[in-house]
Amino acid sequence: MNLLRITFVFFVLHSASAQEPDVTSSKMESTRQVFLAEVDDARLKVIAQLDNKIRNAQRTGVLETIERFTTEKEEFTNNGTNPSSVNMRVFQRKVSLALLALKRDFEDAIKKSVKQGKIEEAQSLRDELKTFEDSPLSRSNWGFAEYKVESGAGAWRPFTNGARAYTNRSYVWNKISPEWPLKQFAPLSVGRKQTQIKITVTSPGWVFIALSQGDQAQVSAYLTRHSWQPTPYAFSYISNGKTSMRIFRKQLLVGEHVILRYNFSGPVLLKP
Repeated sequence: MNLLRITFVFFVLHSASAQEPDVTSSKMESTRQVFLAEVDDARLKVIAQLDNKIRNAQRTGVLETIERFTTEKEEFTNNGTNPSSVNMRVFQRKVSLALLALKRDFEDAIKKSVKQGKIEEAQSLRDELKTFEDSPLSRSNWGFAEYKVESGAGAWRPFTNGARAYTNRSYVWNKISPEWPLKQFAPLSVGRKQTQIKITVTSPGWVFIALSQGDQAQVSAYLTRHSWQPTPYAFSYISNGKTSMRIFRKQLLVGEHVILRYNFSGPVLLKP
C-alpha cells in the first residue's frame, strides 16, 4: 500500500557504513526527518478530509460529485495541487511552521561550520536549505519505501495478533489494530543484540521499526541518534507479562542501509 507518491530531489543521507553518526550530522538528519514527518502528517489530514467528502458523496449517490472529489485527491496526491473543496490554511500554516524550524536549525549549523572553518560543508548546507525553501513539498516521498532485507532479520510474516513475535521465543504480538497500514514484520532472534539489520531500498520512502519501551532514556537516545520519528501506533508482545512496543519511522533513499540493533527485542522491521 502506498499512501502517497511524489518525485523529489532529496538530501544526502549517511552511508550504510556510517553506523554511529557524529553529533552534528545526527542533529541535521533529525532536523530533516522531523520536517518530512510534519509535512506528511499535514498532508495526510488533507487526504482524510477528501476521503470523508468522497464517502459523503457516495451516500448522496451523485456520481459527478464523487468524480470531482476523487480527481482532487489524485491531483493533490500525485502533483501537490491544492484541492478547491478543502480549506488549506491549516495545512499551509503547518508547513510554514515546519519550514521555519528547519531553517533555524540549518542556519545554526551553517554558522557553526563557518566558525570551524568548514566552508564547503557550510556551502553544502546552504544549498540544501535553498532546495527546501524553494520547494518544501517536493522534498519528501509520501509513501512507504520498497526494500529487501539482506541480513539480520527473517522472512516477512503477517503482523497480526497472536503471531509468534520472535524466531527463538514463544512470545506473541498483542493489541495490533487491523486498521493500521502496516501488515508484515521481519522476525528477529531475541538476544542477538549485536546483529545488524541490513536492507537495500529500491524505492525511497518511509521505513518503519518497532522498539520495546524499557529504559526510556536509552530508547530516546537511540531514536535521536538515528533520527527515527514517532508514530501514533503502539502494541505489545506477551511473554510472562506484556511488554509495550511503539512504532517509529524514517525516510530512506535508494541504496544500502544498516539499522543497528538496540536491545534484545529490536528494532523490528514493519511494512505494509
